[in-house]
Amino acid sequence: MRQRRGGAEDRQRATCAHPERSPVVLLLFLDGDGTTKSCSGTMLTPSRVLTAAHCMPAGARQMAAVQWRSNGTGSLVYASSWAAHPGYAATARLINDVGVVTLRSGMSNPSMPLLVSSPSRKGDEVFIAGWGVPVSDLAAGYARITQVDENHIGFVYKEGQGSNTCSGDWVAPPIGAWVGRPGWWVVTSTGSVEGCGGGDVSLFTNTQSATVLDFIRTHAPGAAEI
Repeated sequence: MRQRRGGAEDRQRATCAHPERSPVVLLLFLDGDGTTKSCSGTMLTPSRVLTAAHCMPAGARQMAAVQWRSNGTGSLVYASSWAAHPGYAATARLINDVGVVTLRSGMSNPSMPLLVSSPSRKGDEVFIAGWGVPVSDLAAGYARITQVDENHIGFVYKEGQGSNTCSGDWVAPPIGAWVGRPGWWVVTSTGSVEGCGGGDVSLFTNTQSATVLDFIRTHAPGAAEI
C-alpha cells in the first residue's frame, strides 16, 4: 500500500484545510476478519469513487466514504457495491490496479473528470493528494513524471525533491494532472523501495489505457471526460 511522502516543511504547507471541498475522499472498509482499514479515492460523480483494486481485498464486508463537514466532523456514506478491474493482477508491477466504489447516496464533494484528450508525457508535473502517514489529514504535493507506458505512469523519487508515495498503513490516492483544468489519469499503485526513500520508483495505473478506461466508463457512467 502506498502513501505520499515529502519533506516536513512541504507536507505542512500542502496540508489541505477543507476536505469537504476536495474531490479526494477518505474510504473505509470492513475486512472479512472484522478489521477496519482505509484508503483514498477520487470522486468521478457524486456517487462513484475511483480507487485502486488493491484497496478491495477479497472478503471485504462493507465500504464507506467519509463526508466531512466544515466544522471538522464527518459521517459515513455507505457503498452499495464496489468492483475491481477483472484483469487486476497482483504481480510485482500491479496490472489494471483500479476499482470503482458505488455509494448509496451522493456526496457533496466536487467531482473531477478523467483526462482523455491529452496523452501523458515524460516531464509532466503532477499533483498528488490523499490521506495517510505521516499526517492523518488530507495532504498534497507535486512530482514530475519520468516514465510512461501502456499500463503504468511513474517517476523516480529523489530525497528532498517534491513528494513521493510511500508504504504505510493507508492506501495512497489517485494522482492528477493540471492541464488547463484538472483531470485524473492515473491511480497510485506500487513502488520499488522499502520505506519510500531516495531512488524509489513509484508506479501508477495509467487510466488512459483502453482496458482501464473501458472499465471506468462501465462502472462510473456519467463520469465527465476532458
